[in-house]
Amino acid sequence: MTLPHDNIPAMIVPLILYRIKEHLDTAMVHEVPDANPTRALLVKVGRFQDNPLDMNVSLSISGGDYEDPSYLDGRIDHEDLDEIGIRNLPVGEIGGGLYWWRRGTIDFKTFFVRQRLEEDTALQYAYDFYGRLLKAVEEIHVGDLKDDYGEKAYGYPFIEGATFFESGGNKQYIWRGKLKWRVLTWRP
Repeated sequence: MTLPHDNIPAMIVPLILYRIKEHLDTAMVHEVPDANPTRALLVKVGRFQDNPLDMNVSLSISGGDYEDPSYLDGRIDHEDLDEIGIRNLPVGEIGGGLYWWRRGTIDFKTFFVRQRLEEDTALQYAYDFYGRLLKAVEEIHVGDLKDDYGEKAYGYPFIEGATFFESGGNKQYIWRGKLKWRVLTWRP
């Protein structure tokens, strides 16, 4: 996995963000026919700052959550490890290293304004997009990622929750959502 600037030391969070982007580029853009109105026009790391009428189907991937500063990365203690089935590890003890939940979000939008879709058609397309996104995130393998500081990611992102809602008006339907994810990592 390479980052845009390979001369800067890499921390695990940007490695995870760009792996998510790489996978979503495939699942939400390249594997979707050009004529499908849910084909993403933009998949990016960082906040969406383009005109949503021009980039009407988009995904933006971030570490943390700029709308909810309490959504933090967090160290994992023994009880948390027991909940996910990791047992008998010396978490935080001398030589034991630390497990972390690295957290982030994916903001996504489908602006069916210029397409002038009927409400039931817009709803079906929006949920087609949403279903494809959920499936794609669950398939992103991050277990091979290791940063320049020794932190290693495990397995796949866990989807913590998601919201998806409609706005707009007659034949100008807008669907927006946010997916919250976390990835288990270990720091020596």
